[in-house]
Amino acid sequence: MKTVEEVKEELLDLTGLMCPLPVVITSEKMRKLKYGQTLTVISTDPGFERDIYNWCSQTGNELLSLKREDGKVVAVIRKKPEAKEPGLWYWIKFHSLGVRLHIRQFLIQINPFIKKPDHFITFTAISEGTRAEKYLKGKAKLIPIPDEIDPRCGVVLAIHGYNRAKEIYEELKREGFGVEAIYKKEGKTYRRVYP
Repeated sequence: MKTVEEVKEELLDLTGLMCPLPVVITSEKMRKLKYGQTLTVISTDPGFERDIYNWCSQTGNELLSLKREDGKVVAVIRKKPEAKEPGLWYWIKFHSLGVRLHIRQFLIQINPFIKKPDHFITFTAISEGTRAEKYLKGKAKLIPIPDEIDPRCGVVLAIHGYNRAKEIYEELKREGFGVEAIYKKEGKTYRRVYP
């Protein structure tokens, strides 16, 4: 019988795949590994570095190393006994969330009766944004992150007015949410305005 140390290291080359596929495929592969096994993942997705860091934090898997080399991100992950990778149903819900947020963004843009959001709160992870929207109970709407802010997968809270955006940002920060910054839309560009 092989010991954990004798179990072969696995390699997963996800070159060319874009968010959310690298994290989804990594998660499915990790679910099949034995405790103590390691998985080396190679990805060219610009958001993979942040995504895999957050995924490891959320699932309890150990991120042994994370580096960039030759335009690729290489992550080495160890399966931990306490790790809990999300199942396929989680990823189906995750994709349906993306579709729903894109539809919401489109409806906001075409609705002439609402004030258009001009400030956007970014998050350390998509899960932080979804938790924040639930916590706020309608005070702000979640939409996909504009490419001009960050070309990687992500979400933002769309808000009208700087003071309101700052109030919400500060409240979320006090409550322990992973907020990053507030951006203001100026024409076709976005400028970081806080902090």
